[in-house]
Amino acid sequence: MSALPVSRPSRRTVLAAGVTVPLLAGLGVPTASASPGARVVPTAPPLLPAPQRYSPGGPGLPIVAARRIALVGDEADMLRSEAALLARDLRLAGLLDHHLEVLTTARPRRTDIVLEVADLPEVPHPEGYVLSTGHGIRISAPSRAGVFSGTRTLLQLLRSGGRPGGVVVDWPELDERALMLDIGRKYFSPDWIKALISEMAYLKMNTLQLHISEGLGFGVESETHPEIASPQHLTKAEVRDILDFARAHHVRVHPDVDSPGHMDHILAFHPEHQLVLRDGTRHPGYLDISRPGARALVREIVEEMCELFDGTVFHLGGDEYFPAPWQGTGPDVISDESAPQLVDYARQVTGNPAATALDAYEAYLNELAGLVRAHGFTPRVWNDDIRPGEGVSRIDPRTQADVWIRWNTSKPTAADYAAAGHDLINSNGDYLYFILTSEGLGQGPYKNPRGIYERWTPRTFMGAAGSAGDFELPAGTPVVGAHLSVWCDSPDAMTQEEVAEQLQEWLQVFAQQVWGSPRPVESLAELRSVVLSAVGTAPA
Repeated sequence: MSALPVSRPSRRTVLAAGVTVPLLAGLGVPTASASPGARVVPTAPPLLPAPQRYSPGGPGLPIVAARRIALVGDEADMLRSEAALLARDLRLAGLLDHHLEVLTTARPRRTDIVLEVADLPEVPHPEGYVLSTGHGIRISAPSRAGVFSGTRTLLQLLRSGGRPGGVVVDWPELDERALMLDIGRKYFSPDWIKALISEMAYLKMNTLQLHISEGLGFGVESETHPEIASPQHLTKAEVRDILDFARAHHVRVHPDVDSPGHMDHILAFHPEHQLVLRDGTRHPGYLDISRPGARALVREIVEEMCELFDGTVFHLGGDEYFPAPWQGTGPDVISDESAPQLVDYARQVTGNPAATALDAYEAYLNELAGLVRAHGFTPRVWNDDIRPGEGVSRIDPRTQADVWIRWNTSKPTAADYAAAGHDLINSNGDYLYFILTSEGLGQGPYKNPRGIYERWTPRTFMGAAGSAGDFELPAGTPVVGAHLSVWCDSPDAMTQEEVAEQLQEWLQVFAQQVWGSPRPVESLAELRSVVLSAVGTAPA
C-alpha cells in the first residue's frame, strides 16, 4: 500500500472553542464569580500587580526634586544597570525632563532615589522588595532582581500620583511568571520581542519561553541544519541581542524545541525520519523515534539551541504524539498495533518484553532530558503523555510537567504529576491560551482576560477539556510557575502590532494573578477603570 500523508488539526485549535470577539469589548463572555477565597484590598494606590502590603504615609517628596540615584550598601556597584534603566524610564515616561546622576555613596541625600541590596526578613522571596517614600525614596531588596521589581512599582506610583507616600512591602508567590511566544509559525521582529520583554518586566513577569519549532516553521537560525530555518527567522546575533536585553530587564528566556510531534517543517527536509505506520500511513509531522538517525537529528538541533540560549529551563515539547481520546484507535493513529517499530525499540532500550510504544516515547524524552541537563538546563515537557504508573518505565521525575490539558476525568490530575515527583507549571488551556485562528482570536467562556482575572488562580488546573470543569490543586502542593501561551495556528490572522494590542490586557490580568497578592478590585470592569487606566504600559 502506498504511503498517504495524514493531516490532523492541532488539538490546541480544537480547544479554541470558536468564540471570536473583540478582546477589549469583553462581549459574549459569561460573568464569573470571584475566585473562592480571593482577597481584595482596595486601599493601596493603583498598582499592577497590587502589592502584598501597603502602609499609607505622607505626601512624600515630588519626584522633580530628585537629581541623583544613590547606590548604597556592599553591592552598590552591582546596581548600576538597574539605576540606568530607572533613570531612562523616568524620562521616557515623561516624569522627569532632566538627567539623573548615578553614584555610589555612603551618605545619600533626602532628595535622592536610593537603591540597595539588603537582608529583609519581612520579604520571603528574592524578587521581593521594600519601597519607602516617606523621607525620600528608597528601594531595598534581597537581590538585584528585587530592586528592579521595586523600580517598576516606583514608575507606576509616580504615574498614578506624581508624589508617592507610604511603604510598600511586596514579593511574588510564584518563582516563574511567564509568557510562551510561538515564533515557530509566526515571525516577530527583534524590536517587537524587546518591547514585549519591557512590558513583561513592567508587570513583574520574569520569563519568556520562545517556542522555536512548530509544524509550519523553525524560527531561529541553525548552523547545524541551515535548511530548517524559516524564510523569516531570528538570526543568532539577534537572539543574543534579545538575551542581553532580557537579562538587563531580569527576564529569563527559555528555548522550546517541540518533538517528536509538530515536526512537519523539519521533517519535510528529512522525510526518511517521518513515522510510517504498519498500514503504510505516513505522518509527515511525527518523528519515527525508533530510528537512530531520527533521534540524532533532534539531538543535534536541541544541542545547538542549548549552546545559543542561557536560560535555566529547556522545553522539549512532547505534546500531541499519541491520539487524544476523541481521535479513536484506528490503524492511522499511533498505537502498539499500528507502530510495531516503536514497541520493538521500547523493548530493546528497556530490556523488558512487556514494554510498549509509550515506553519508547518516555525513553526518547528521557534521552533528550539528559542532554539538556548536561548543558545546565532543567528539562520540561507538556503533560499530555506523562502517565504515572503506566508502562514499564516512566518520564524522569526531574523533568518538569507543563500542565495544559486534562482530556477527561480518567486522565491524571496535576496532583498526580506532583505525587510522581514532577515540578508543576500551570498553562491551563481553558484559560491561558491566546490562539490566532483562521477566524481571529479564539476564545472560550473563560479563555479571555475576564476569565483569567475573575476565575483562574495559579492553582486552577484543567479538570476536563473544553471548559468542562476545573481542578483545584490541594493546598500544600507546590507550583513552580504559570504561563500564558501565544499560539499562532493561523499566523496571518493578525499582524504583530495587532497581537501586541490584543495581548496587552491578557498580560495585565495574568501578571496580577501570578504575583499572588490581594486583588485590587473584584471585577475586570473595575480593574479597567481604577487600575489599568492609571498604570498604563511600559515606558517606550
